Amino acid sequence: MKKILLFISIPLLLLIGVFLYENSYNMKESTKIIHTTSTPLNAFIAKPSHGTKQQGLVVFVHGDGPMDATQDGGYKPLMEKFAESGYTSISWDKPGIGKSQGNWLNQSMDDRATEVNDVITWAKQQPNINTNKIVLWGASQAGWVIPKVMASGEHKFALTILASPAINWIEQGQFNTQQELQNEGKTAQQIKKTIKKDQEILTLLNNNSSYSAYQKIAPKEDPMTKERWQFVQKNYLSDATSDLKKITTPVLLLLAEKDRNVDIQDTKQVYTQTIPKKLLTTVTIKNTQHAMLNPQIANSKWLTTLTAIMAPKDQLLDKDYLNTCQKSLNQLNKNKD
Repeated sequence: MKKILLFISIPLLLLIGVFLYENSYNMKESTKIIHTTSTPLNAFIAKPSHGTKQQGLVVFVHGDGPMDATQDGGYKPLMEKFAESGYTSISWDKPGIGKSQGNWLNQSMDDRATEVNDVITWAKQQPNINTNKIVLWGASQAGWVIPKVMASGEHKFALTILASPAINWIEQGQFNTQQELQNEGKTAQQIKKTIKKDQEILTLLNNNSSYSAYQKIAPKEDPMTKERWQFVQKNYLSDATSDLKKITTPVLLLLAEKDRNVDIQDTKQVYTQTIPKKLLTTVTIKNTQHAMLNPQIANSKWLTTLTAIMAPKDQLLDKDYLNTCQKSLNQLNKNKD
């Protein structure tokens, strides 16, 4: 009986040990309510551990969806890398998510940019946060928000890191639809039918049609809610090109080689044409998809979920992606202020 218990307990203890290690990060974590010009936001702050010199601040800007401050812990491996390089990270629950008030579906991209600027203004007022070097990090939909923040001129930035950003909302949606349908093995006729339906929806958006008009032609599977419809109405004409032309600080553009959400060739071309060569660094992360997950788990929802629970620190995100982000801050530390 003792041997059986020993046989069971040793693997269990090892499993618990792995879980505790993988969910313990080398950074000081705290939360704070930030009162912006629009609504109170619940922020998550990750500072370098004791003994690590503070170099600056990284402000996280979410992509689409109802995200909490750490994207259910998915940001923490990256935040740890930043903390090890001396940078405090700050992110927040979107309005209406977690402890933040408001409703993120009521926001335009301009509203989101104002929100980012407000958080940076708050951070500059905190004596225990080093804001000598401010870095913007953002993914996906943040590709429409961050260029607006930079173009506003309200704050000075040392670097911007953009992961998988799109250029044009409509074109991005069309590309994503085509790619997903092909990946699902849909026939040419099925793809044509879906694209036709999307064009009908676009016509409604162009005509500023009501939600009831959308409901009449909405797809039976996963139709938009009324709030989502109104959010799309506010933002479907988003295009980053004009704001990108105003950028005067360094940009690290990270593209996922196997991205099905964003046309990386289009993004790369527009960034190359609009941002001065001396300011733009473009890196394509091999074998990765849009979310920059570890390629070994990216195609399996249950594996991704299991990894996010049991081994997020070392196995959730693509290592090349993490290392590239950290190296960019290490290089920033070598530059003169």
